[in-house]
Amino acid sequence: MVLDRGFTPGVRDVPALFDLLADADEDVADGALNALVRLQLAVLPAALERFPAATPPARARLLWLVHRVGRESEQTLRTLEDALDDRDPATRRRAARALGKRPGPRAEEALLRAWNTAAAPELRRTLADALGKIGGPRALEALRDAPDDDALSQKVAARARLMLERTAGRAEPSRIDASVAPERPLPIAFFCRAGLEEVLAEELGAAWQPRIVARGRVEAVLHGTLESAWRARTALSFAFPLEPQPLGAAPDAPADGVVRALTGDAAFALLRRFTAGAIRWRLAFARGGHRRALVWECARRVAERRPELRNDPTNSTWEAVVLERRGAAYVDLFPRGLADPRFAWRVADVPAASHPTLAAALARLGGLRDDDVVWDPVAGSGAELIERALLGRSAALLGTDTDARALDAAERNAAAAGVAIRLERADGTTFVPPAPPTLIMTNPPMGRRTAEHRDLGQTLERFVVHAARVLAPGGRMVWISPRPDVSRRLAEEHGLSVDLDREVDMGGFTARLQRFRRTRG
Repeated sequence: MVLDRGFTPGVRDVPALFDLLADADEDVADGALNALVRLQLAVLPAALERFPAATPPARARLLWLVHRVGRESEQTLRTLEDALDDRDPATRRRAARALGKRPGPRAEEALLRAWNTAAAPELRRTLADALGKIGGPRALEALRDAPDDDALSQKVAARARLMLERTAGRAEPSRIDASVAPERPLPIAFFCRAGLEEVLAEELGAAWQPRIVARGRVEAVLHGTLESAWRARTALSFAFPLEPQPLGAAPDAPADGVVRALTGDAAFALLRRFTAGAIRWRLAFARGGHRRALVWECARRVAERRPELRNDPTNSTWEAVVLERRGAAYVDLFPRGLADPRFAWRVADVPAASHPTLAAALARLGGLRDDDVVWDPVAGSGAELIERALLGRSAALLGTDTDARALDAAERNAAAAGVAIRLERADGTTFVPPAPPTLIMTNPPMGRRTAEHRDLGQTLERFVVHAARVLAPGGRMVWISPRPDVSRRLAEEHGLSVDLDREVDMGGFTARLQRFRRTRG
């Protein structure tokens, strides 16, 4: 019963649960402990009463129960302080762990007293870890000055010092200065949705020397200020690639490669160049996973080689993303603390709205003509029309939608962007624009992005036929189709030719980006 995580005990179960804390089976004992914790303060008096006479292993578990349910109790705090000198080693360690979850000078003082007298390596590790979480300058001094013969204790103490130094350093400001340019041209990597690499490269232009190197990745060269990288409206983000470092064959090989990359002269010069104030960084992995032991090892060794680089996972201005491939560590430095100014117009949103980088891509693929009459039949929050307006002049921008909330969001977004678009509540499969559109551009709901998708396939098919009827001679239609084969067949049957048909990542699934042209009346 106690192994059932949903078990909620009653008052009559309490004595039996206390007895189970002494069970030799750790799963049973932990189940009983968790069940007692659910009763909260109701069990605190009984737990405090039982603790003085309790024997191991129940004694340490009982102390942990007191800590969990009596957080605001003065008697709980005194019990934890006294337990740092307990006769049972496991209870002493539990007391240290519990005090490490109670920030404040009193808990730190108790832990420091225990640190100054503790001899057992296991207890010293627990005390060091607890001091690293809640300590201040005194704890940092104590951890620096106390040598230890135990290698594992040294490692734990080093990690605790990093945590304390990180906390102390947060008072120093740190920001990325986007107005700074590199001293010499600098390699930079832009990231986009897979399938939009050519669009991104074309948007960057020859001056950036773009080259497509992988799905969703375009590498280029930064000549101007860092803020100039935001000109790429089809990019999701950008980073600075460091020289790949060989991993080697040792168990800690990933740490070797990452540390060499981050502490090299080129990386340090880059970070120093674009950072005003303290350089704070965090570590992440391209293929996911936390890998905490590796992160701590890298942080410790980076701090030894470059004390100016402060590892801080919660308050970082830079993120180092590691990819281990072909025996080497590839590290990209992302300016995590740099605000993205490109889509400040996005003040309102609706379900199934386009991501603005995707809207920017559709606008670019539609082409730019001063006499364009642009129609978005499923305008949503207006992203495509706004991005087309920001791209260049047009004769008219018209959006329709059947959802009044979407039209309201589009109107607010257009006002924030400072562009004029005309909006009407209408069905895009039947609405006839006042003037034949020369460009139809839309990202319709895919079913996965909206709950109302029962008849979506038929609706989109009707729209393709209708679009072919109303599109001006020589006009273009750019959209993203969840049923590309059907939409292509219908388009060709009704006088449209296909000159672009490309798979694009929609964030969890793929669709096809298609561009049609009206070739006959």
